[in-house]
Amino acid sequence: MRSTNKKFISALACASAMTALAIADPMGITKTHQVVQAATDNVPAKSAGVDVSSWQGTNLTQQAKSGAKFAVVKVSESTNYQNPHAQGQINNAEQNNMMPMGYHYAHFGADSNRAVQEGNYAVNSAQQAGLPQGSYLAADWEQDAHNNTNGGREASANAITSFMDTVHNGGYNLMLYSSEWLLKAKVDTNKVTQKYPNSLWVASYKTMGRQDQPDYNYFPSMNNVAIWQYTQNWRGQNVDGNVNVLPLSIRVTTLAKLTPILRTFILMAKAVVKPLRIHLLILLTRQLILTGLNKKVLSLLVVQLT
Repeated sequence: MRSTNKKFISALACASAMTALAIADPMGITKTHQVVQAATDNVPAKSAGVDVSSWQGTNLTQQAKSGAKFAVVKVSESTNYQNPHAQGQINNAEQNNMMPMGYHYAHFGADSNRAVQEGNYAVNSAQQAGLPQGSYLAADWEQDAHNNTNGGREASANAITSFMDTVHNGGYNLMLYSSEWLLKAKVDTNKVTQKYPNSLWVASYKTMGRQDQPDYNYFPSMNNVAIWQYTQNWRGQNVDGNVNVLPLSIRVTTLAKLTPILRTFILMAKAVVKPLRIHLLILLTRQLILTGLNKKVLSLLVVQLT
């Protein structure tokens, strides 16, 4: 209780200073973090897409001319690797009228604390690479010597959602990539999709050879699938081929719409118990009304803190 009270007092002490800074941006959106609109910020369902890493170059013109409407770019791995081609691949995707997305190759396994660290690293890497706020940033959770997939279905799901929570708080939208077998055998996907519906990007192949179009007879027998990766050799270009089952779009998350000052305040306030949080919200709301901050920001605060 003592530490909770300290957190509450600290948050309360910061409220006035944060409010004063927040009103400098009356729309509740920072001028230095405006959403960068991609050349394409949405794609209809059943569009073709590719995913790329440092194994591919930065020129995606061939994929675009072959019909790819989105490109998922590896931005990072663990907490010590950034794809050196990421920025060039994202820029080139936009230049070719493809919607850019990102992914992080996970090492966190079933470790939730490690997942938060990797989530922060992924967000920072995505920002450095120029991935627009509101884009999808997926966790690539695979069977690997560096990624323990035997930590238990529930613990693995908890770690995955911890990563996704961190990415969401960083202003990106979420996906979880893995094979159909691994997701069914090693992850409680119901727990993941209850919090983040339609967030699965699933690999399931008819053949290990070239495939130009998806054969829906081999579609993964799972719910909440947003993207299906159906080949590792799309149109003979030695690049993974995907199809989105649902429409995809760059959507700025609620938290990302607020100023950095208010985002920091919200994250602090969420650390205290709910009765104190409600009291803090009432005090802050009164001061925001007195200082003239607009109703849009007030409504966002209410949603975030209640």
